[in-house]
Amino acid sequence: MNRHQKGLVVNQLRDDFTESKSLFLVNFCGMSVEQMQLLRRRLDEKGGALKVSKIRLMKRAAKGIEKIESLIPYLKGQLAFVLSTTGESPVIAKVLYDFAQENKQLHVIAGYLDSELLTKEAVSRIATLPPKEILIAQLCGMLRMPSARLIYTLRAPMIRIIRILRMIGELKK
Repeated sequence: MNRHQKGLVVNQLRDDFTESKSLFLVNFCGMSVEQMQLLRRRLDEKGGALKVSKIRLMKRAAKGIEKIESLIPYLKGQLAFVLSTTGESPVIAKVLYDFAQENKQLHVIAGYLDSELLTKEAVSRIATLPPKEILIAQLCGMLRMPSARLIYTLRAPMIRIIRILRMIGELKK
């Protein structure tokens, strides 16, 4: 690669870094071409993209981009980065987590999501979260619970009085 080509790659990486909603670093050492293609297809279905470049060019592209500079210490070895262009970053994390469970050669190193650096453990916690719809349903249930308990508490004396009146009515028969 000559200097001009490297400059083009660095500019493309900068564009990718700034446009992405989230970024995950993965070590793909030992993966076959078929495995890489399968991973790319799965990511593409969910709005993600797998990019491979030289580490030196990645470091050069990351300099000056505030949100990505925190990942520079992790840029060692044979790495690729996974971008999420959609707002569904947890879905991309889940695809990576599931693929890493199936293929032991893939290792998630770190990530970046919503202005926060994510460790390997944080990425796996995000990946194991339930889907968004279930989380919303759980939240609605939690918000509904205090009002339901209040209604039950307010109705309890009335229900007791009704039971007592029924008992009295049955005793008089």
